[in-house]
Amino acid sequence: MEFIVQLKYIIMKKLVFYMSLLMTTVAMAQINALQQWNGPINSTSPIYRTGDVGIGNTSPTKKLDVTGTVKAREGLFINPKADGSTFLSYTDRNIQCKVIAAGSNTSNYNHLFNVYDFPSSNLDPKSQVFISASDRDDNSRWRFYAETNGTTNLKYFNRFQSQFYSLTESNDFVHLQLNKPNSVITIGTDDYQDGNDVYRLSVNGKVRAESIKVYVGWADFVFEKDYYLPTLEEVEDYIKVNGHLKDIPSAKEVKANGIDLGEMNKLLLQKIEELTLYTIQLKKEIDGLKLKTVTDEK
Repeated sequence: MEFIVQLKYIIMKKLVFYMSLLMTTVAMAQINALQQWNGPINSTSPIYRTGDVGIGNTSPTKKLDVTGTVKAREGLFINPKADGSTFLSYTDRNIQCKVIAAGSNTSNYNHLFNVYDFPSSNLDPKSQVFISASDRDDNSRWRFYAETNGTTNLKYFNRFQSQFYSLTESNDFVHLQLNKPNSVITIGTDDYQDGNDVYRLSVNGKVRAESIKVYVGWADFVFEKDYYLPTLEEVEDYIKVNGHLKDIPSAKEVKANGIDLGEMNKLLLQKIEELTLYTIQLKKEIDGLKLKTVTDEK
């Protein structure tokens, strides 16, 4: 019986020894793994290493190369270059001054979304922030850039790299430009056509302005020698039949189709010039009657 007890004691002692040895081996392996980062084994201390780190992949190509989704509360991206820097080219500047790049890599320096921090340099007289979005063909489609103590710019480009919209501010002067001749602006509506007419500005509502300048043909042809001036009798007959002046739209037409301000001003001038000719004729007739009266009295 005593032999059995001693045997159990020896077995338990060896079992404890081997368990301790196993736990020590595992702990040392963990320590060795952590020490590969060249950092202290402390949860409050930074972890660092000189090589590239891969998470989810075994062939990292950057300092931290993650295959998967990164979740973070905040990100700080800094790539400071001192004002007065010198760059070999714009490509060299873009590579050195990129702060954020996102999307598919379409070239060695450009991505779908880019944020740059350009210092003043041999290429840029003023430092500036530059943000851009490009398509997968490496064509820039949207750009925003603002100079330190300088201009602010927002630009859009089509697939052919032709600018079609720009908004620029410089010294409190703001310029909005739609570069293409077929550009339209609608306010309060999405309709910019009236029959076959296309309107560059279509507003559903009131428009207020201090001045409107319209380029239109003018009505001085009334004073040309071959212009036919209707007689006042013809004017009277037309009004009796139609209820409005000839060449002037009726109230019904205006309600249905509106009026063209430039064309209407020309038509009104035409009628004013005709009235002027009628007045001159009447003046001559009156002067003739006065002369005849004076002659008869003599």
